[in-house]
Amino acid sequence: MAEERKEETLSEDQAEETVEKTEDVKETQETDTVEEATDHTKEQIAALTAEADKWKNAYYKTFADMENLKKRLQREHENQVKYAMQTFIEELLPVIDNFERSLNVETDSDEVKNYMKGMEMIHKQLMAILEKNGVEVIEAKGKPFDPNLHQAVMTEHVDDQEDGIVLEELQKGYTLKGRVIRATLVKVNQ
Repeated sequence: MAEERKEETLSEDQAEETVEKTEDVKETQETDTVEEATDHTKEQIAALTAEADKWKNAYYKTFADMENLKKRLQREHENQVKYAMQTFIEELLPVIDNFERSLNVETDSDEVKNYMKGMEMIHKQLMAILEKNGVEVIEAKGKPFDPNLHQAVMTEHVDDQEDGIVLEELQKGYTLKGRVIRATLVKVNQ
């Protein structure tokens, strides 16, 4: 009987040990499963975060591109409005040149002088209208030569003038709201 109790005790001990081992194995398996699930979830989160970042960056880039496009179109529209009359004025400049040449004609006739006074008044009105709309004459005579405003077509050497000074305007130049629409043709001291 003592042997039976020993065997029973051994069997109970073995049973308890087996149960403990089984529980340890189950816990280990559960831990492994949880860790695998956690790793898988972390991978999914990382992948989704990366994709969200990609879309967010694409959104910001597209938004910035749209803002830049909007600003560029606004600038272009403003320039079109600002310089809308440029072609008309460029076509009008040769007419003004001829009109000014006719005003410079010398005459002895009183009748022609009266017409000339009327023409001078018309010329002043025309120039006032152009100035009101942003057209300005480029002053050149006696000023340093500026290739942005002047076009040198002749040179001459005059001792009492510095080199690079405009000696004479051969044809007037004009700007429209700060933009050169025709450079002044000049003779420059060299």
